[in-house]
Amino acid sequence: MVRNINETEPLNFEQEPLESNDYTIQEAVKEARRCLQCAVPQCRRGCPINNEIPQFIHALAFGNFGEAANYIANNSDLPAICGRVCPWEKQCEGACVLEKKGKHIEIGKLERFVADTVIDADIFPVKSGIKSNGKIAVIGSGPAGITAAYELARRNYDVTVFECDSEPGGMLMFGIPAFRLHKNYIYREIDCLQKMGVHFQYNVKIGQQKSIENLFAENFEAIFVGIGASAAWSLGVDNDTIPGVVDAQVFLHQVQQVQMGETDISNLPINANDSVIVVGAGNVAIDAARTAIRLGADVTIVYRRAEQNMKCLPSEYQAAKADGVKFKFYSAPRAVVGKNCVEGLQYEKQTILEDAAMVPTGEMGVVPANKIIAAIGNRPELDCINALQVKASDEGYISITEKPYGMTSRIGVFAAGDIVHKPATVVLAMREGRKTAIGIDRYIQAKHLLEGIKQFGNASHLID
Repeated sequence: MVRNINETEPLNFEQEPLESNDYTIQEAVKEARRCLQCAVPQCRRGCPINNEIPQFIHALAFGNFGEAANYIANNSDLPAICGRVCPWEKQCEGACVLEKKGKHIEIGKLERFVADTVIDADIFPVKSGIKSNGKIAVIGSGPAGITAAYELARRNYDVTVFECDSEPGGMLMFGIPAFRLHKNYIYREIDCLQKMGVHFQYNVKIGQQKSIENLFAENFEAIFVGIGASAAWSLGVDNDTIPGVVDAQVFLHQVQQVQMGETDISNLPINANDSVIVVGAGNVAIDAARTAIRLGADVTIVYRRAEQNMKCLPSEYQAAKADGVKFKFYSAPRAVVGKNCVEGLQYEKQTILEDAAMVPTGEMGVVPANKIIAAIGNRPELDCINALQVKASDEGYISITEKPYGMTSRIGVFAAGDIVHKPATVVLAMREGRKTAIGIDRYIQAKHLLEGIKQFGNASHLID
């Protein structure tokens, strides 16, 4: 599965280097030895998956890469990716006691150094086993789906992943730009899964090419749903449906398709010399803005609140400014200007009261532009939810049980990730994918036990 995406990359987007060149071995060990090995490690408390951070760093400090990798694998299935895209500054590194002095341990860099080292040396801590516990279908190959596949394969299930796109990874592949995450890291994870015996089928959308009934008829004992939330929210302002208003996720997906050679660059909605407004201030908004800059556009992010209220990481904000993205704060969008195409965005200036409340001033302005990218969030695709025939909230998010964890209202169908918990971080999707995989395992084991008891009861009259 591993491929060199640079061979088919028509856009001049510099991808993150494939080499683990943040550190040499000596530098990694030196950094690991700075860890204080706190009695109550705050870094671990700051990690959503409770990663065994002090343990893996301690092993690394003595050059024990395999031991370090095993500690990481106890809680994380995608360390090479999490070590690159996790919000460490708000999580483990932000909680490190040395952060008060501005000298936190570089946990993210150490995590990906260990992951890259063991994968490149083919000493990855998880190996293939006999798939004797039953067949499981995983729908979607994003962070939640990949993590569930890892956990179920570890537990000796025969796993098949069904992906609606032509490539694996979900939002890792199509939602995070190549300049933030080199796509070969995703291919490498898929290669590891295939070595564990996991199968992949692409261009298969549930509800179209296959149904849940089809999967059960093919003797899958349980189904994991991790299809994410890919439908866009509209801007919610006047005149927001005219040509030139673009969804951020759709835009990023199309750019990745161009980089893969699946479509031509002329089909992109953003072109060189466009004047682009991005509405939103999360990481997706920053990714869309930085991508548009790389296409040669002039880009301004319009945000209704202040700089300190932005949802994106501070490091991503600084990177966007360094790329040339402009920012207009305290500007609440009110209407798209233009009749047959976008001509600009009308906004209303905001002010802050002493109690931190944001209130409109009544003063209007217009930012000229010929394209507007909406990056204000996503929601589930209703046709996918309807095809699953499971209970969901009014917004379309799937309801699940606590026992077994992750099961939907439909027996044997489980769900996790953005489709359940709303769009969040990669690491949170991973956490839920793993917890749900454990729920599937417990469900299958209980199911087999009950079937065995039933068979025993039917045959008990044969015993003298």
